[in-house]
Formats: sequence, structure tokens, C-alpha cells
Amino acid sequence: MYCYHCGKKIDETKVKSDPTTIAKVEEAKADTSVSYICPRCGHLIHSNPTEADVKSLAAAAHAEMQRGRNSFASGMGYSLIGIICLLIAIIFLRLAHKPGLNYALQVESSEFIVSMILFVVCTILIIIGIVLVTKGVLQQRKYKVLLDSIQNKTFYQ
Repeated sequence: MYCYHCGKKIDETKVKSDPTTIAKVEEAKADTSVSYICPRCGHLIHSNPTEADVKSLAAAAHAEMQRGRNSFASGMGYSLIGIICLLIAIIFLRLAHKPGLNYALQVESSEFIVSMILFVVCTILIIIGIVLVTKGVLQQRKYKVLLDSIQNKTFYQ
């Protein structure tokens, strides 16, 4: 189920097990056909959506797709900065090989320490980037399918 107001996909099994949600539904009007209350925004989710509810859901789905694009762009930025940091770390690692000692690696040198710190930073940035890119792509796909079903008039809760 999707919230008509914010577009959040609601797992029905988790909502049914939450006693606060059930109490809120019982406090709602008895004449409305309320199934759940959205945990994100607190709006009522009806079992039979009206045309206005479907339009509101389509607008919320477009907003969620934009959030997915923003997450994808942030992830690509983090990955790019991580790759640049990796190149700088490789340069510092090459500088840690001293020519006066037959190009032996000096682990006590400041270049080696900087390269190791940069390797750690670039690993963290690349991992964060990959996670954000994956999250953004999955969110875009999920809401694209929802929008396609709304446009084809095959949407149901």
C-alpha cells in the first residue's frame, strides 16, 4: 500500500503489528473506510481511493522519484570524490618510495602516512557513494512502476 499524501510504501504486516496505529484507526470516524494511518505523515489511507487521492499519489510519486534522482546524484558525487582521493593516495604512495634508498618504501615517511589516510578516506567515500547510487536507482524504479500503473489505470491498493 502507498500513502496518498506522501507516497511512502507501507508494509502492511509491520503496520498491523503496531498497536499505536491500530488505536489511531479506531479513533477515526467509523463511516470512513480507513485501512491504515501512514507512519511518515499521519494521513488516513482509505481502501477505496478517489480520483483526487490517486492524483495526490501521482504527485507524491513524482516527488519520491526526484528524491531518488537526488540520492543518485549525491552517490555519484561521493564516488567521484573517492576516485580522485584514490588517485592522490596512489601519488603519495609512489612518493613514499625514496630514490636515495634504491626506491625502497619508507613506512615512517609522511608521504606513506598521508597515503594510508587517503586510502581509508577514499574507501569510505566510495562505499557511501555506491550505497547512495543503489538506493537512488531502486527508488526511481519503484516509483516509475507506480506511475506507470497509475497512468495505465491499473493501480489498486
